[in-house]
Amino acid sequence: MKFIFPAKTPYFIHKTVIISDRNFLHVGKSAEIWEYVIIRSFSKVTIGSFSQIGPFSVFFSGDGIFIGDNVMIGPHCVLAAGNHNYKQLKAPMRFGGGISKGPIIVEDGVWIGANCTITDGVTIGHDSVVAANSVVTRNVKPFDIVAGIPAKKISNRKNK
Repeated sequence: MKFIFPAKTPYFIHKTVIISDRNFLHVGKSAEIWEYVIIRSFSKVTIGSFSQIGPFSVFFSGDGIFIGDNVMIGPHCVLAAGNHNYKQLKAPMRFGGGISKGPIIVEDGVWIGANCTITDGVTIGHDSVVAANSVVTRNVKPFDIVAGIPAKKISNRKNK
């Protein structure tokens, strides 16, 4: 299937996408957000130019989600930039407020495979790969290939 961007639209957001507050969303040139993506935006969400968000992915913006240019995020991925304050005991966790380690940052040229979860405060370095079905709980260095639960380095794209 060849997709041609309409002349008046510099990016593509499928009609089934749910965005809780468009005021927090910035989408770069020629970016694509595909079917049934949910973006719960409580703070800034940036999707860089020429980046793709696969179907059925879910973003919880918490302290922010920043996706660079030329990023590929496969289907059924979750990016959760925040946590419930499970350490406090004065109220049920649902009403205990939030805690966060900071925004999720996905630098330029990253490929995140299908069914991945990226947790609060993680930075994924440029040109790295996150293998399908991985849970990323720690920062990923540029050009690294990570896989597993929790994700661990298995290789580096520069090593031959």
